[in-house]
Amino acid sequence: MNPFHHLNDRRSFLKGVSLGTGGLLLAPLLQKIAAAADGNVTPSKRVIFFVFDNGFKDDGAVPVGTELVSDKTRQFSLKGHKLPLDIEPFAPFQDRMTLLHGLRSHTAVDHGGFFAALSGSAGNKHTPQAESIDAAIAKIAPGVFPLLHLGIGGGTTAYCCSAWGKNRPIAALCRPELAYESLFGNVGATRNDFAARKNLLDFVTRDVRRLKAEIVGPERELVDSHLDAIESLSKRDGLLANKFDTGALKKHAPKLEPARTMTETVAAQCDIAAAALLAGLTNVVTITAGLCGIAQNYSGISDVHPHGIGHGLFDILSKYHNFLATQAARMLTKLQETKEGTGTMLDNTLLVFMSDSANQQHSWKGANWPFVLVGNLGGKLKSGQFLSYPVSKRHTHYVDGKEMGKAGDANPAINALYCTLLHAFGAPRDTFNRSPSAPDAPALYGPLAELLA
Repeated sequence: MNPFHHLNDRRSFLKGVSLGTGGLLLAPLLQKIAAAADGNVTPSKRVIFFVFDNGFKDDGAVPVGTELVSDKTRQFSLKGHKLPLDIEPFAPFQDRMTLLHGLRSHTAVDHGGFFAALSGSAGNKHTPQAESIDAAIAKIAPGVFPLLHLGIGGGTTAYCCSAWGKNRPIAALCRPELAYESLFGNVGATRNDFAARKNLLDFVTRDVRRLKAEIVGPERELVDSHLDAIESLSKRDGLLANKFDTGALKKHAPKLEPARTMTETVAAQCDIAAAALLAGLTNVVTITAGLCGIAQNYSGISDVHPHGIGHGLFDILSKYHNFLATQAARMLTKLQETKEGTGTMLDNTLLVFMSDSANQQHSWKGANWPFVLVGNLGGKLKSGQFLSYPVSKRHTHYVDGKEMGKAGDANPAINALYCTLLHAFGAPRDTFNRSPSAPDAPALYGPLAELLA
C-alpha cells in the first residue's frame, strides 16, 4: 500500500509508518519524505568546516599562473583556470567555488590557531574568548545533533576550536568508532563490538528497505541515499569484525579501536560526517586535522614530523592538502548524488576549507588567511570566482628566502567572512565577534558585499 495515498499532512504520515529498529536514525528521513510528498520541501542549509594545521600557503589556493600580490581588490571568474595541486580535487566543483584571499588575522599565531581560528577573537587562543562560527550557525540551523565535531589526532576527545561562547568549548570526537556510536547508537559492551554494531545497522537497513518498498515516486531516491550511507558503514564494521575474530585487532590495535594511519582516520571521519549529513542528523560539521595545533604525524603521507614540514617542506604540505581535499571532495560528491527538492543536497551546502593558522605555521598579525569555499547555500553566495583583497608580501624568517602574503591594513578581518555566512543562513548581524575596544572600523567585521549574492 502506498503510504502517500491518503496523506494529509506530515504528522499523519509519521504516525502511519513505524520507525522500527532505526529509531533516531530514521526520524529525519521520514520527515524529509513526508515533506517531499506534501510538496513542502524547504531544504536545510548545511556547512562543513574542514580545518587543518600548519598553515595554508598562499599559492596553494591561487589559480596556476596567477599573481597574488596586488594593491587592489580583484574579482574574476575561475572558468578556464587551472587549480594548484593543493586543491586540485575540487576541480569538478570549480563553478561552485570561491578562492578567497586578503582577509586579516587578528593576532600572531604560532603552532596553531586553536579557538581563534573559527571565532576571529583575539586573546588567549587556548581558551574560548567567544562563540565560534560553526556553533553560531548550529544555533540557527539545528539538527538532531546541533554540531558534529570530528577530530584527527590526539586521544578520545579534544577541545580545540569550537565553542558555544566564552569559556564554553565543544569537544571534538577523535576516535571514529566513538563518533560513530554517538551518532548511530551504542549497543553496549559485547565480545565483538564491531559485529554487534554491524548487526544493529543491518536491522536498520531492513527497516529502510521495508520503507523503500512502500514508497513510489521521487521520494524513493531519498531512501536510496540513506540506504547507501548505512550500508557503507555496515560494510566497514563487517571488515573490522572479521579482523577482531581473526585476532588481528588484538595483535595490532589499542583496546577501543583498530590502529589507523592519519590518512585512514581522515577517511573514516569523512565517511561518518557524510553519513550524518545524508541521514539528516546534523546540518553543521567541523573536521579538524591536527586539532588546531601541530599534528602528531602525517602517517600515510610522510614520516617527517609535521613541525619540520611546516618549516619549508612545502611539497609535502601540498600532498597533505591534496589528500584532505580529496576526502572533502568525496563528501561533496555524495551530497551531489543525493536529490533534494528540485536539486541536490550539494546545492544547499557549503564547504569551508581552511587552515587554523593563516598561511604558515608561524603567522604574524595581519597575515593573509586563505579560504576555499565550495558551494553557494542555495544561491545565497557568489561562486565560481577568485576574490582577493589587497595583498603584499613579507619575508618570513622561519623559512629562508621565503615570502608570505600580508593582508592590507584596511582589509576585512576573517570575522567578516563568518558574518557573511550568518547572512547567508538568514541570521544577519552587523559584525561577528568584534571587540568593543577594537581600533578598526566595524565594517571590517561585517558582511562581504563581494561574496553575498
